Amino acid sequence: MITPRPTGGGGPSGNPRRPQRPLTPRTAFRIAVLGIIAMGMIGVLVVRLWFLQVIGGQAYAQRANDNILRTIVTEAPRGVITDRTGKVVLARNSPSTNIVAYPKELVDDRRKLVMGRLADTLGVTRYSLMVKMKRGEDNYPYQPVVLARDVPDGIAIPVAEKIREFPGVELQDSFVREYPNGTLAAHLLGFTGAISDKQYEDYLARGYNGNERVGKDGVESEYEQYLKGVSGQRRVEVDAFGEQVGREFSTRPPVQGKNLRLTIDMPTQRALEAQLEARVRLSGTARGAAGVALNPNTGEILGIASYPTYDPNAFARQRNGLITRYNNDKRTPTLDRAIAAQFPPGSTFKALTATSAMELGILSPTEPIDSPSEIKLYDKVWPNFQKQFHGQITLPTALEVSSDTFFYRVGRRFYEQREGQQSEWAQKFGIGLPTRIDLPGELPGRVPTPQWKVNHFKDLYPTLAVWLPGDEINMTVGQGFVETNPLQMAIAYAAIANGGKILTPVVGREITDQSGRVVRKIASARPARDIGIPARILTPVREGLKLAATGGNGTAWGVFAPVLGAGGPQVAGKTGTAETAPGQPDHAWFVGYAPADNPEIVVAVVVEKGGTGATNAAPAVCHTIAAYEPTHFDGDLCGTPTVEKSN
Repeated sequence: MITPRPTGGGGPSGNPRRPQRPLTPRTAFRIAVLGIIAMGMIGVLVVRLWFLQVIGGQAYAQRANDNILRTIVTEAPRGVITDRTGKVVLARNSPSTNIVAYPKELVDDRRKLVMGRLADTLGVTRYSLMVKMKRGEDNYPYQPVVLARDVPDGIAIPVAEKIREFPGVELQDSFVREYPNGTLAAHLLGFTGAISDKQYEDYLARGYNGNERVGKDGVESEYEQYLKGVSGQRRVEVDAFGEQVGREFSTRPPVQGKNLRLTIDMPTQRALEAQLEARVRLSGTARGAAGVALNPNTGEILGIASYPTYDPNAFARQRNGLITRYNNDKRTPTLDRAIAAQFPPGSTFKALTATSAMELGILSPTEPIDSPSEIKLYDKVWPNFQKQFHGQITLPTALEVSSDTFFYRVGRRFYEQREGQQSEWAQKFGIGLPTRIDLPGELPGRVPTPQWKVNHFKDLYPTLAVWLPGDEINMTVGQGFVETNPLQMAIAYAAIANGGKILTPVVGREITDQSGRVVRKIASARPARDIGIPARILTPVREGLKLAATGGNGTAWGVFAPVLGAGGPQVAGKTGTAETAPGQPDHAWFVGYAPADNPEIVVAVVVEKGGTGATNAAPAVCHTIAAYEPTHFDGDLCGTPTVEKSN
């Protein structure tokens, strides 16, 4: 029988219960403090949970949604550029592949990791990719950032195969600008390129997102607002690796840019470019050459070229090695000598001198003036070209034989009777002023005036800051301080040919949309300015220019007389052999138009340090005129002048 153990009591064999101590005030206070702290912590947690679910719920829901929705920008192709017929394509688009990344999907360490992997693949620095990402994130965080353009298959294929190693990165179909004719019309067309850091803010203000390729020079730049398209956009559902897994939520297709039709006549353009290259090569001394062919009645540019030239595809496709070679070439192949270089015009300026002298009443077209081998004026001896002697001659003959001493005498009359007014008339012809051609980069050249000389020399060379007789005399033969370019000289001779109208040259003919509808006519909107030269003044000048090209004593007779003799058009024009620095070869010039009595084309050519005008510039003009359909003839008829007459 088991006897239960006592559970209470205080007997000798029991375990009596100890009495409980009373709760002291100090202990109660401590318990109360701990309770308050615990309740406070619970309250903070409750409030935080409420904030996350109620206040921040919408933002986090949107963030979660963005993680599975991606905005894919579809690049728009640029408009096509063609010649005047619309049949010869000069600039078009070629399919390409870009590598893009989405800033919102790549943050902090994940961005550094992915950019590092991609940098190794692309052969660039991680820093450069991070900079691109930051710039895109700051401006357009919901749009992709282009990290690499026109990626070759050798890179694109491996990236595509390992795309899961690059979350937030994708390959994007795109376009690259293509110039199918290589160097042909390069300076005219220009090229496209990435928006530079200096231009970035400006383009953002104009509605660009910063990823586009934009026109950087030539008509690509001048007509950017028409040629650029409107990008498309798609919103799609993707997984964590960027692969589309769901439906497409919205779509806006891209809109191709408008097309540009130029005024360029391709046979004329090709002939002009070929001749510039040939003349530089044949001269043995030339550094470069430039030429312009235009319609003297409308101002439409039929051909415009500069040599040496470059391939715009190098810039469009970012061929850095070739770009570096162009930039380091001392011959400056990217310089458009037709509009941005400056040369003394030499004897081609005599036609302008003759016109202004008759207009100002200091020269009569029938007045005989002595043309000795040299003449002394103001205690200086002024020689004729190769000290040739021509005797008593009138203005037309002076232009035919290109007499320097004849025009030196005219220069003395300018100084003594009409000081500074020769300069004013040169500017009326457009020399030393912008032509306002629709191309970027034009330089105005220079026509010296008494005030210009004061402003130019007063600080450094005060003794030279005065208008001297030599300034007027030198200007009559296109020397001294006067500087111009082929475009300005072509405009000036067009005014002689068309009756005194100074044209605004134009290379853009019209803008059309993709259906062929004309959106804007460009050429017809370019105004002309009539400088009011009467026929009695133009007639003797035109007669002199005919004689210079085809007269028996003409300086370019050997080039153009065979053309006229074979039934071709008569050419009127003038040679020029412009002096440069002492000991350096002269610049070779010829400016002419045809047919002489009903002009359809004006051509101006300069061969930089190319020697005499008749030998090295006149043949280029002859072959260019031969290529133009309204004045077409066999270019083999163009002859070669004798050196003795090559002024």
